[in-house]
Amino acid sequence: MNTAQRTVWSDFVYATRSQFSTHMQGVDWSMNSTLSMIHRRWMVLVASIVLAMGLAIALLFVIQPQYTAQALMQINTRSEQVTKVEDVVSSLASTDAAIRTEVDVLTSRKLAARVINKLNLQDELIHQGSFFSYLKSAIKLMIMPVAEQNAEKDLVEDARMSSAINALLKNLEVSQTPRSYSIKLSYTSPDREMSATVLNTLMDEYLNNQLEERFEATRRASAWMDDRLSKMQKQVQASDIAVQKFREANNLTSAKGVLLSEQQLSELNSQLILARTELAEVQAKNNQARRLQQSGRGIESAAEVLNNSLISSLRQQETEVRREMAELASRYGEKHPRMITVRNQLGDLRRKINEEITKIQGSLENNVAVSQARVNTLQEQLTTLESKTYLGNDASVRLAELERQAEASRTLYESFLARSKELAQMDFAQTDARIISSAELPLGPSSPNKPLFLAIAFIIGAAIGVGLMFLLELLDSGFRTSNQMEQDLNTPLLGVLGELPQEDSEAGNLANYVVMKPTSAFTEGLRAVRTAMQFSNPDKPAQVVLISSSIPEEGKSLFSISLAQLTAQSGKRVLLVDADMRRPSVSNQLGLKPKAGLAELLVAQVKMKDVVHTLTETKLDVIPSLPNSQFSQELLGSQKMRDLLADWRKTYDMIVIDSPPVMAVSDAITLSGLADSMLFMVRWGSTPRALAANAIKLLRSTHAPLTGTVMTRVDLNRQASYTNGDYGYYHGKYKGYYTE
Repeated sequence: MNTAQRTVWSDFVYATRSQFSTHMQGVDWSMNSTLSMIHRRWMVLVASIVLAMGLAIALLFVIQPQYTAQALMQINTRSEQVTKVEDVVSSLASTDAAIRTEVDVLTSRKLAARVINKLNLQDELIHQGSFFSYLKSAIKLMIMPVAEQNAEKDLVEDARMSSAINALLKNLEVSQTPRSYSIKLSYTSPDREMSATVLNTLMDEYLNNQLEERFEATRRASAWMDDRLSKMQKQVQASDIAVQKFREANNLTSAKGVLLSEQQLSELNSQLILARTELAEVQAKNNQARRLQQSGRGIESAAEVLNNSLISSLRQQETEVRREMAELASRYGEKHPRMITVRNQLGDLRRKINEEITKIQGSLENNVAVSQARVNTLQEQLTTLESKTYLGNDASVRLAELERQAEASRTLYESFLARSKELAQMDFAQTDARIISSAELPLGPSSPNKPLFLAIAFIIGAAIGVGLMFLLELLDSGFRTSNQMEQDLNTPLLGVLGELPQEDSEAGNLANYVVMKPTSAFTEGLRAVRTAMQFSNPDKPAQVVLISSSIPEEGKSLFSISLAQLTAQSGKRVLLVDADMRRPSVSNQLGLKPKAGLAELLVAQVKMKDVVHTLTETKLDVIPSLPNSQFSQELLGSQKMRDLLADWRKTYDMIVIDSPPVMAVSDAITLSGLADSMLFMVRWGSTPRALAANAIKLLRSTHAPLTGTVMTRVDLNRQASYTNGDYGYYHGKYKGYYTE
């Protein structure tokens, strides 16, 4: 790479880094441009909104709905004296401070713990609250010594309870109604029933807590009764434990009033009777088989043999073989080979039948032995259990005595307990609050608010869509309009060529498109480029035209072929030269199979007539190239190349040279010194602006005869959304001028 190229590449790197800021400055943010942007990128906006709404709908299905139950309590302003308990505990003062204190009581951790324990909500609430403290304690428990784990387990339970309390209080709201003695309560939960149950239980426990505080003073009067009840309860427990231990020590476990040993004895008797019945049955079958065998008839007539499916099948086969043997005996005689074979089959069948009968007889004897062993085992177990039952009769007498003592202690305890309840009922007092309205099951979820959720999702989706539209507009570094090309490249735009139909591309008709469709829009656009090129220097028309681009896939080879064919159709002698020796494509597009190319011609390995291919329809002469030439730049800049061009100028009216991309290799720069005119191809919406500008800058630094640029492969339908002055905008209006 020479010094000029290195300078251009340095400029290109700098331009790429500042491409975003430069592009922002060049973007037209006028109202018309903004409306055009919305028109061509409305699908981005719609997709963003649809995606946001879809995610919102999906989240609505995933997010667990929350239900909020509400209740109302009143602090009593007047107290009615039921008993003289007020002599011990005074009523609550009806002041704002007192009411706020009751609000604090309702949201206290102690009351929340009572609700959790009563409803057994610890496990259900643990995942809703902050369980980091519980997790920390659990990890500490895993790594500490075993001796300290028992003490640490209490910490883990405390952490679990603390997490559950936090979750409950987080979802609980208690507030004082302004200028009122009412307290409003609400609880939110994913469970509809749980939200109401927790709130009602909380209010019940709050009232119970008030009663418990009032009862505390009166309970002192019944201290002796409580102490006595405690001792009697221990006595009852001791009696029950003595009865239970005696049962376990003497194996006197009972179920529904019947001792377990008696139940076992009854079950063993039943099993022994069934076993003896089964033994008698199998013995009868075995004896019958023996009698049949001793009588000389054999056990073939026994029921087990007659009912055996395999023996029945073998006997049926035996009958068939006998029938066949009878037929063969009457036809061939006893010594015939087939007669011998059938006789052997009959012997095999009889042997198999005897083997099955022997197995059945052995099975009968084995069944008798198994049944006899089962009867013996059950008899031994029954004898052992009977001996134990006789020994347990004395223990049963002692057990009855202990049970009577325990029952007497329990009766006495229940009598004192009933008296204690009577005393407790006498010490009844009214609470300082009452429930105005209990919590009812919520009719619907309180959250999420679906309309609001979807509205927010729509706004977010629209905002993201608008942002993406502007971002895509800023990131669109390709040329979209002719004004962009002329302003950024500072070079005349000679024409705009649309993208050829997909069906022609798949059919391989692109190279002959101008021949097959001479009145198409693409062909008319090509004529416009040729006319503009001729009028660029009318005094000295260009004879050698060089076609290049900044990068591959710009459509330069197709343009070279189409321009050469179009000019050849007018009756002029035209030569098309594929000078892209590294990646030649002219021969592939024209369907040629050359054995030699431009490189071989330049090194004098072949002659001109051996390289030139003449197309039948247009009489266009083509010099192809073979790929992978290592010295392409040296060959193109050689004196031989200049001599060939001088000879070609004498023979042809126009010489079209398809050269490699400017930014890929320096072959195009070398050829630019031999051409009269150079056309630069820029692909619509694909070629980066900075890259194309640097390629033009490189060509100008080498004094290339750059005539102008051509915008290729334009999507005419999409281009109409970018500007109202380009070819694509009015394509739909004057496409009727093209018959193909």
